[in-house]
Amino acid sequence: MKKARIFITMTAAVLSISTAAQARDMLKYVKSEEEYDYGSEYVYVACDKATGGIIPLSIGPLDGYSYAYLPGDGEIEIKKIKPIEFSDISMEWGGELSINELSARGVFSGFEDGSFQKERLLTRAEMAAVFSRMFSIAPVDTVSYFSDVPTSDWCNGYITALVDKGVFKKDDNFNPDEIITREQLTAMTCRMLSDMGYIEENGEFDFSMYQDFDDVSDYAIESYNALLSNNYNVISDLQENDFMDTADDELYLIPQKGVSRYECAEFLYYLIRSFTANNAPPIRLDTAPDVDIPVLDGSTSTYSITENIYRQYYLNYNNSPDFPKVHSKTSNSYKRLIDKEVDMIFVPDPSEDINNYAAEKGVTLKYIPIAYEAMIFFTSDQNKADNITTQQLQSIYIDNGINNWKDIGGDDAELVAYCRNNDSGSHAQMEKFILNGSEINEEIRKEHTSWLMSSILTEVDDFNKQNPGKYAIGYSLYYYYFQNESILGPLNLKLLNIDGIAPSEQTIADGTYPYTTNYYAIIRDEDNPKVAAFAELMQGDFGKEIIQMSGYGVIQ
Repeated sequence: MKKARIFITMTAAVLSISTAAQARDMLKYVKSEEEYDYGSEYVYVACDKATGGIIPLSIGPLDGYSYAYLPGDGEIEIKKIKPIEFSDISMEWGGELSINELSARGVFSGFEDGSFQKERLLTRAEMAAVFSRMFSIAPVDTVSYFSDVPTSDWCNGYITALVDKGVFKKDDNFNPDEIITREQLTAMTCRMLSDMGYIEENGEFDFSMYQDFDDVSDYAIESYNALLSNNYNVISDLQENDFMDTADDELYLIPQKGVSRYECAEFLYYLIRSFTANNAPPIRLDTAPDVDIPVLDGSTSTYSITENIYRQYYLNYNNSPDFPKVHSKTSNSYKRLIDKEVDMIFVPDPSEDINNYAAEKGVTLKYIPIAYEAMIFFTSDQNKADNITTQQLQSIYIDNGINNWKDIGGDDAELVAYCRNNDSGSHAQMEKFILNGSEINEEIRKEHTSWLMSSILTEVDDFNKQNPGKYAIGYSLYYYYFQNESILGPLNLKLLNIDGIAPSEQTIADGTYPYTTNYYAIIRDEDNPKVAAFAELMQGDFGKEIIQMSGYGVIQ
């Protein structure tokens, strides 16, 4: 059943550092004395303190602050404004939130009979007026650019102003009375944000979630890609095929569909929120430690540690220019530390290649244990085998010598081993606990290497589901395994006991589990007071709190 409501799709992509820096100049903020009360009859709107003019592109109070897009050196203040009471919109429970927000900002008005008319489709001329108000663009009093828009027409000033901004393109006709479509609104928004400087080149967006992306006109494809890859929203419809199972849900853009007044209000309401989330400047918290954060990096599995450190220092931490949007992975982060590109990394043990690289560069590293971790092996939860020994793992991964689970207490089923690439943190653990100077068997490496830390979980799970009579085995790190499972959803996998010991928080903490290791905060062994101070912080109560927040075993 296709739902009547509008589903706003937002992605997890991030803006580049240059955009965040620009945002700090344009997106002003002010500390709020109260939090937003969604049950109130008033809407909080930012105004230009000098002129008193409403700034539609504003939000708040949010986490104690209000934000507004105000270029220049001006300041903002917050006012409570009562939205328009439309005759066909119930004000019970605050009415329609997006309509209230946009009418209080002066973006939408009603009709002579006092109605809002939610389902009425917007014309191109009406959309020009709405868009100009939304972005505080004053109408231009000049000769019309289009043969079908008289200079004296009410909409000419809005249309002309948007042409000057690059939102509309000059042509013979504007077709002011035609209905605006979803893809036209998408293109308008992309051009407007580009003119403001808030669109970056972020690569190609994966449109596979949309069932009808091929229906998008050629001119609008770039706009859809730009908005979604920059974490802005587009209008789409969600079709729920099974109320109890979201896996079968389908998304449709329906790009040539007309945009109703309510859909437009919803779109702009979420645009304000995503614009603020993308660009709100970082604000250092009063509770942040006095020690500054050095340049951080690490493995894929420890990214939550870096994220939680910044979260404890800054509101809007992800927009800090120093916040790493991703970790460089284990091997690369070690090399960046050795090459003095970063100051501290959070990683498991190094591989032999990394040890050799440090020796070649003449760099000594200092290892500070900050969290418990352990290497684990997993297989299908339908496999009868529950235990495996170090010797058996060596036979599997070095010699390719065990090919059936019945040889180690499991079903009469083919054993298929998966491995990780040599420059991964997981492979370093294989070197430490299993390989003893040997290499993973070439047949295994050639056939079943997983290049991402998360993919070995899904690849082993998928192999087991798709190959009856066969069970795969793979390896990862204990805490990462459970963190990632919560993101991916339940996997039909189980952890194997090693030499009769089950991996658990208790057996890892007390060291009885054979493959127990640590995560480390690693720095160069040199005189650097700033880095040394932060290293000391990570070994104290602050560091323990970060490790606990990040879901790892805290070293006592």
